[in-house]
Formats: sequence, C-alpha cells, structure tokens
Amino acid sequence: MRIWRFSDPGDERFAVAVRRGAWSEQAATGVCTACSASRQVRVQPLVIAWKPGSDIIGDFTWPGFDSEVVVTGRVLDVLIEYGGFEPGGIEIVDDQDGPVRRTPAPKSHEGLLLHELWVTTAVHMDRDRSTVELEHSCSQCRAERWELYGVEHWDSRFDHDVKRLVRIKTDRLPGAGIYVSEAHLTNAGIFRVAEFPAWVFCTDPVRDAVKQEGFSNVEFLEMGETF
Repeated sequence: MRIWRFSDPGDERFAVAVRRGAWSEQAATGVCTACSASRQVRVQPLVIAWKPGSDIIGDFTWPGFDSEVVVTGRVLDVLIEYGGFEPGGIEIVDDQDGPVRRTPAPKSHEGLLLHELWVTTAVHMDRDRSTVELEHSCSQCRAERWELYGVEHWDSRFDHDVKRLVRIKTDRLPGAGIYVSEAHLTNAGIFRVAEFPAWVFCTDPVRDAVKQEGFSNVEFLEMGETF
C-alpha cells in the first residue's frame, strides 16, 4: 500500500490562512542551546488569520506550509472513519502582521465550521528500507535531521518565455521513499512519521476517498509504501 503526503496545491482561487499561534514552550529558552532546534510544541486550538484575497474557502486550507491541515465539516465526515486523528479546534483572529481583515472568515462562508486534522498516530520509518540519510543528530537534545530522496515533489524554475516562476513535478522513483510498517499503523489511515514530523501522511484509501468526493484545494505527493 502506498503512502501519500497531504499538500497545498497553491491554487489562487481559494482563501489563504496563516498560523498566528498554538505553541507551548517546553523550556524557558524555547530552543536547544546546542543546535537551535525549537523546543516548542503544538497545542490546541490552532490559531489562524485570513489573508486578503479570495473569499472562497476550499475544502482544505493550509496555514502552516503543509504541517497543519484544516478541513471543512464535509471533509471531516468522510475522513473520520479512517482513524489516526481527531478533530482539532480552530480559532480565527484578525491578522496583526498585515492588513486587518475585519470579518472572522471570508464573507462567502461566514459561519462555516472548520477543523484541524489533529494527528494522534505517529510511527517510525524503517531506516533500512527507506531512502534516507541522517544529516545531523544533536548531542544535547537528540534532535535528528534527515534527508529524503526519490519521492514525488515540486520544484520551481524561472521560465524566460513567460517571464515567471513555473512549477515542475518530479515523480517518485521506483522503490524510493519512506517505508512504514502496517502493523505499527494499527489501522490508522492518517499519521505522521517521527523522522519527518512536519508532514501529514495518509494511505491509499484516504487519498482515494478524497479524490472520489472531489474535495478542493488539496493534492497528494507519493512518498513511499507500507510493508
């Protein structure tokens, strides 16, 4: 079974939100003194602000560079059966770092209830099967930084003909990527991988359900397989 990463398609038709809170410090300094890794951890609710622009909220919203996944109620109703997460609360505030948007949400969707996919399942990858390399391990806080090779991803390059950046997708290489044990997933369809904690992953059935329902403002990148 393949595993996929939820990802922001960068579709400008939909409203954009940014993170404005929801961190708790584990230490007074907030960072490791040896490697500067953050000691902050996410707490609920997720605090977001809407940026000026589109008034259309997609079925998926991306306030944190793919690290947080926000969905509408109709997405939640479909995904809840797949497990590995619980509905997380959303708090919407005016944007203090940019032009203030007085409405709590885009006008065309006032009163729309949003939820975070608060992921409760985390597994370790199989380091022998996965195409990864350990770049750094901190001697003080034990934080690790891994490089991943051969997975599906987007790159940007400047196109001189159209005079703008264009996105180019590179497919996953055969046999490459992250490998996780199905036994460790314990039937969870949505999960995080401990070595790449910023990403939210899912299995084939979750991706297939999202595709079948035609939910907007989401794409999936092929990241590996289960075994």
